[in-house]
Amino acid sequence: MESKQAAKAYYDFSTVFQRTKSFIDSHNEKHTNLKERLNANHRATAELITRLYAKQLNKAITLGDTLEELPGFKTYNPSLASCKGCTVRTIINHKERLKAAGFIIKEIHRGKSGIEIWINPAIFHTQQLSTTHNEISSDISQIICDFDQRVKNLHPLVHEQQEQKNNNSNVDKLITPEEGVRLSAHNPNITSVTGTLQEQDMNTRKSRNPAPDVQKRNGQLDAQGVGSAFLLQLVRDFWKYVQITLYPDILLSEPEETEILNLIWASVYRKFKIKGSKKDWIGYQEILYKRVDMVSRWLDRNPNRWVAPPHLYFHPENKRNGFDKTYQWFLKQEILKKEIRNQILIQKAATEWKAHKKGEGKYRYKTRLQLFRIQQQCLSQYHDQRLLDLYEKSVYKMVNL
Repeated sequence: MESKQAAKAYYDFSTVFQRTKSFIDSHNEKHTNLKERLNANHRATAELITRLYAKQLNKAITLGDTLEELPGFKTYNPSLASCKGCTVRTIINHKERLKAAGFIIKEIHRGKSGIEIWINPAIFHTQQLSTTHNEISSDISQIICDFDQRVKNLHPLVHEQQEQKNNNSNVDKLITPEEGVRLSAHNPNITSVTGTLQEQDMNTRKSRNPAPDVQKRNGQLDAQGVGSAFLLQLVRDFWKYVQITLYPDILLSEPEETEILNLIWASVYRKFKIKGSKKDWIGYQEILYKRVDMVSRWLDRNPNRWVAPPHLYFHPENKRNGFDKTYQWFLKQEILKKEIRNQILIQKAATEWKAHKKGEGKYRYKTRLQLFRIQQQCLSQYHDQRLLDLYEKSVYKMVNL
């Protein structure tokens, strides 16, 4: 006797929209107070959430996932607002009205991963397909074909992107999304990722290795000796690190990832219009990684914090909450670190002077001039003129006490 495969569910867009409309109409009929009724704007938000949620569920089904119970719809408030063409506050207000009406039954804020919403089960009654394996495969293939004809290729978790032809031919040719961990930025022979995603206790942020020198490829090097393949690989490496660190749960189609890579190329690397040596670019890359780590730690300190989706976070015109704003934040932290380091070094030097006066310590057999020269030479290794000035002032005070 042949075993039958369990039937999979497919959520038809038109059916789900009809149920959404019926739910809202039924709710409005029961309430005469305008403050309790759902207007056209609330209906549009509900339909937007429904469409993205159905898209997410159907994609999971086509990938072979068995949905024994409906998962939550994962998204971002800024993404919904951008897709609908309104403010984030408007989206939040609409969701509150939909919660009061019972359309949204639960919502959880997941920090940098966005929000997770559960829709009233009455909206997503499953429509069963054939139970035989061959018929299921053919039905799913037909469903995918129908999707391509009826709807745009929209991602279920973030706001939908218009698939446009990329005008940057160089980036299109050299930037190819690849799955896995951060690639080596300077090995031209690497074309695929052989490793796997690292475990949580082996986070890539703690295991970055200094980048080796790039080899010359077909003599295509600029005046600074930096090849275009090397520079574009920096963009790919940076995005892979950002994706693992800030967006571990996000799923992107190839056009969406290509768009993000082009936005990073334009906003973070300024289209490589600034000339520099390989050493300069490697140093800049490490600073970028530190800025990403700062954002990650900021998100981890409070689950209610979030960053915009990548297509907004790295947009050159995003002056409000884009990645560019982390530069000033990074400078302030670096200045603060230097100040703390200088204070510790000056205190250490003062302790050695006090011990020398008492005839103690490892420099007790040195003269005061010798001690001054030794300390001055040690501090000069930090290449910080402010540190040397502070040291000379502290020595002057200690000698004249």
